[in-house]
Amino acid sequence: MAEPRIDPAARDAALAATLAQHPDAFVGAVGANGLFVGVPAELRAAALRPIEGPYSALSLASDDDHPLIVDTWHRLLADGVADCRFRPRGRPAEPARLHLIDVTHRLGVVALIVTGVEDTVRALEHEAIRPRLVTLRKDQVAVVIDADPQIHRVLGWSAAELAGRRSIDLVHPDDHQRAIAGWMDLLSALPGEARRIRLRHLHRDGRVMWFEITNHNRLADPDDPCVFAEMLDITDEMAAGEALQASEQLMRRLTEALPMSVVQIDARRRVVYQNTRGGHMVGTVVGGELGEAQLAAVVPGDRPLVEATLAAVLRDGGDADVEYGYRDPHLGLRRASATVRALSTADGEVAGAVICLADVTEDVRLREELRRRATYDELTGCRNRAATLAALSETLAAAQRGTAVVFVDLNDFKLVNDRFGHAAGDLVLSHVARVLHTAVRDGDVVGRLGGDEFVVVCRDVPRQDHAARLAAALGAALEAAPVDIEGEPLHPKASIGVAWTRPDGLGADALIAHADSKMYEAKKIAIPAPRATRSASSGR
Repeated sequence: MAEPRIDPAARDAALAATLAQHPDAFVGAVGANGLFVGVPAELRAAALRPIEGPYSALSLASDDDHPLIVDTWHRLLADGVADCRFRPRGRPAEPARLHLIDVTHRLGVVALIVTGVEDTVRALEHEAIRPRLVTLRKDQVAVVIDADPQIHRVLGWSAAELAGRRSIDLVHPDDHQRAIAGWMDLLSALPGEARRIRLRHLHRDGRVMWFEITNHNRLADPDDPCVFAEMLDITDEMAAGEALQASEQLMRRLTEALPMSVVQIDARRRVVYQNTRGGHMVGTVVGGELGEAQLAAVVPGDRPLVEATLAAVLRDGGDADVEYGYRDPHLGLRRASATVRALSTADGEVAGAVICLADVTEDVRLREELRRRATYDELTGCRNRAATLAALSETLAAAQRGTAVVFVDLNDFKLVNDRFGHAAGDLVLSHVARVLHTAVRDGDVVGRLGGDEFVVVCRDVPRQDHAARLAAALGAALEAAPVDIEGEPLHPKASIGVAWTRPDGLGADALIAHADSKMYEAKKIAIPAPRATRSASSGR
């Protein structure tokens, strides 16, 4: 350090006054590089508490006050004495004071006296903060000449204990071969060149520590022939890397065990990762793009939805789920469910997405079967009672013109069951349902309320007389289509009632009741038909 402006006698006086003024302060010693060193005996004799834990004065201050500490150090170098108020680490609301006094002329160090850092010093001593970078000087056979005084905080061995020891003795046995190979490579290098190597070392207590060692070949230096080694502690980084590798392995194993396909893509749709199922189902490869070739298997009607979903997630982030059809080269037409989740960087930018795909063909079939059973009559394929009433309510709610309900009740249906059996009766019911489905207009709904009662919901019927013509056409269609029962042609006849309402007129229940009433009026005037060519009416 350059000679400060304040003379040594004044600095000695400043030290004595500061020690006397702050008998409960902490005292430390700082070397020329700004790092703490051992406290000289004279300062220890002042009965102040020595600082043992921190690595430098920066360790005592909050991060925001680090520039202030550095500025104070520069003022010390210029003047020989400097002080400042700062906020301690962990307790920024309670100000502390730092005094720096250059007494290198007498003690070889800069004296540090600091007040208001009781809790901070204790916390740092408890944390046992260790330096990350220490140095060694070695001879041409890798025997330690001397070491950084701080090395005991890193490896547990003092500099004096390491002097004269082979550096290979500090290396983990499993890394001895690499250490020797690295040393031989260094010796073959030109003077002044450096070689870098990562090796495991053993702490004095047996712990394994990782170091990145940069060996500088200075053996040709006539004044100080040595290998100067900078040892950077990378234990935490290596542990984090190993933890990350373990986590990645766990995730890969989990994704391989999942009964679904998993594909991870970046923001440009390049495949970053996929499990085996993903590669088979999507046809992608790691490093390739999820593009047109892979989406070609999606059925054309669903492809725009899949493309839009993927684009929205990669553009806006967030989550999306989509179900679509695709063609499997071996199994034919299938259904898939895709769960798409955006991946983002620390600053919120969309970095890609993870896509979980499952073949849900059987689930869809089951779902459709349950929906069909909940909607349609098993025997006739007509809407069941609940679904028919729901369709009528929806039609009335959306009606822009009139709505008609045609109520159809088979005449003398009981005679069919009694003469030919219930199987024949079922055949008649199915036949009637087919005829009605064939005779109605597109968009009309055919429902079976139960037994031999059918209802047809007709939308967009402008007038009452139009509704009557629709009902007459249905009756004629039934009479014109006989069904063969054990070789005999049976012409189903029915009593038909029709009800019509304007938009915002009758509700669903009232319209059904009105059509039912009209049907019973028609049944009263129906001509009895004992012949086998006419069906019979009865509840079924």
